[in-house]
Amino acid sequence: MNLKFYKKIIQKNRLNDYKEILLQAQKEGYVITSLIDWYDKYKGSNTKVLVLRHDVDYDYKGAYDMYKLEKSLGVKSTYYFRWLSVNDRIMKEMHDSGFEVSLHYETLATYAKKNQITNKKEVTKDVLHHCFDLLGDELKEFEKRFWKIRTICSHGDKVNRILQTTNVEIIDYTRLIDYGIDFNTYNPEILKEFDAYISDSSIYNNFEWKKFGAPAKAFNQGKKSVCLLTHPIHWNQNVVKNIQMLYTVYADNTNRGF
Repeated sequence: MNLKFYKKIIQKNRLNDYKEILLQAQKEGYVITSLIDWYDKYKGSNTKVLVLRHDVDYDYKGAYDMYKLEKSLGVKSTYYFRWLSVNDRIMKEMHDSGFEVSLHYETLATYAKKNQITNKKEVTKDVLHHCFDLLGDELKEFEKRFWKIRTICSHGDKVNRILQTTNVEIIDYTRLIDYGIDFNTYNPEILKEFDAYISDSSIYNNFEWKKFGAPAKAFNQGKKSVCLLTHPIHWNQNVVKNIQMLYTVYADNTNRGF
């Protein structure tokens, strides 16, 4: 068996590690909340804030486990769901509990698969503009099915790496507000507001923290505004679920549409 797959299969549940991060932040006096709550109440303030963002690429059940843990500690966070990972019941419960639940969009990648775009040169300005319009349709669909949203987050598909073009690049910031969206999470004007931006990684990278480094480092340094991005698939697993996730990821990554 491929060593990479074997490592994933034996990946253990790490929710206790996540809990310890939240407990340390609370001990250090951080307000722990969602992106939109930070934007409305704490952006630019002197309050110490830990913003929790979860990109639910595949594992909606894992997202639910993280949500229950956060709720038990009296904190809130933001969850971005792909259409692939949408679960109405779980998302509604999160939303009704005051958590931010929104769209993890992948419009350019989807368009490229559907139209067999395989080369960066084919990603013209017209294609980018058209994909932004398609995103507008997605936002309307999401809000019709669920609720009004104010922030969105792009997903990084394998197709984006092939095309060397991210889903962020379709965003027309001058028009985004027309859809009632205050910001995309990768808006440079938003990212620069954080003293520390931290992202988790998979078992393939030994769960190393990316960007700033470990959350404890930010807390110990007294960073005022910290954004912590996690992916549920990296945190709450067991052998059976690991195998299921491997299959789901494989099926998604081999669905090139061409």
